[in-house]
Amino acid sequence: MSLILASFLLVTNFKMNNLFLRIPQKFWAYSALSLWGALSYFLLHKTSYGIDEGAARALLLVWSVAGDVVSPIVTLGLPDFRTIFFVPVGYLWVGNIVAAKIFTMLVMSCAVWTIHRWRQHNGNSESALLASGLLLISPLLIDQIDTISVVPFLLITFALGAWLDQIYRESPHAFGGMYFSQIFLCMVSVTLHPVGLAYPLALLWAWYKTPSDTKHKNYFFGGIVFIILFTLLLTMGWNNIEWFSNPIRSLSSLLSGSPDNSEMGAFRWVSGIGILLVLLLVIWKKAGNLWADFLGRTLLVALIIGLLVGDETWSIVALTICLYWGFPLLLTTTTNSPRGFWGQRGIAMLLLFAVSTTFMLVDKARYQMVLVGNLSPRDSLIKTLAEDSGNFLNNESSQNSAEKKPVRVASQWPGLTMLACRCDALALPPSAKDSEALFAMLRGINYLIFDPRDPANSSLSHNMATMDAGKVETVALQQGGVIVEIKSSPATPKQ
Repeated sequence: MSLILASFLLVTNFKMNNLFLRIPQKFWAYSALSLWGALSYFLLHKTSYGIDEGAARALLLVWSVAGDVVSPIVTLGLPDFRTIFFVPVGYLWVGNIVAAKIFTMLVMSCAVWTIHRWRQHNGNSESALLASGLLLISPLLIDQIDTISVVPFLLITFALGAWLDQIYRESPHAFGGMYFSQIFLCMVSVTLHPVGLAYPLALLWAWYKTPSDTKHKNYFFGGIVFIILFTLLLTMGWNNIEWFSNPIRSLSSLLSGSPDNSEMGAFRWVSGIGILLVLLLVIWKKAGNLWADFLGRTLLVALIIGLLVGDETWSIVALTICLYWGFPLLLTTTTNSPRGFWGQRGIAMLLLFAVSTTFMLVDKARYQMVLVGNLSPRDSLIKTLAEDSGNFLNNESSQNSAEKKPVRVASQWPGLTMLACRCDALALPPSAKDSEALFAMLRGINYLIFDPRDPANSSLSHNMATMDAGKVETVALQQGGVIVEIKSSPATPKQ
């Protein structure tokens, strides 16, 4: 009986192994990405809070067009080209923020897959696989997906740009589809973030140093320079970007998750400086390979430009360089080494175990925060307004909702406020010479919501503090900012 059972298990195991070997590797990759997506879904907030301001404006514009709804979002200027990415999901699921986050997750998985294939194509299969796995479970990357930031769209733009350049050079055709695709990607990349300038600059350098044809070189030079200038004039630069942030702070968030508004502790300083040293070591060792590789050159230029910003987008670029170009330094290529597997891969495996364990612990802590509905100070302030804006006004009038006046808010974060409160939100008024001039600008505004500690709001804070009693009232004062209600409407100016 035991012999029959052993024979059965042996045959079954052989058949199963045979079955697994016959399944193409790409299906295993798709299954792994699907599993990552399913697990990452539980790490995302399912509410409208915590979205990136630029993403909120892009989504609101798409939803306004898809739903044929008049919205003041058009008064805030042209949003970045995340709007183009959001068109399919915006038309199919109008007003569904969870669908937008799932779509962003799909874009991120496509970006990682494309970068993995590029590095695999250049002979780094093993290191590309390890780097892709660590990048996907990075706590900061999960946070960027949750906020629908520009990171997934930038990475896929950089990766697609590298492939398009290679395809075009294999069969160049002036003013063909591949040419205009690269010019369009330059436009998309520039609108997303200052580091997006890296792709058109890398493309310019490639055609300057290794042109396949003089005419084609001139076509690219003219097209790229024109589209950069046109895009910057069209969008008037980059909105909602905080320049000259502390890069050590953003690098430390790679291990600890997104930083809050509290002061940096010793651990963040040590981890941030440690990651910076690793980044400098990788660049020093792999500078030639980075610059010779189109994608590596793009990321290196993005890293340099991003120093002017130093935000989480820049730190993800740094992480991508460290993972995809750092792992080959730890993986020896000698297959006949007498040291054995651990002698060749020991350091890489230990580092992989330590980093992946740290990432998963932070992801677990994030899951607990999602369960309890923890929000940042800014989002808690916006939630206060969203939950109470219907109670602050018309509390003495009829309860009939048809008779209630719409709420209009002037916000430091108009896109987020409009998305959360589902009310008309405008940008904060410009600087005024005194409180009377400011009060005259507030005609038709019911609330102001802003951070008085922000240096950009110093004039507004001073004028609000000196305004006569009875005109305004502080409704909420929290760590994230203040909500001020306009108690009496400014008089209509005489004609």
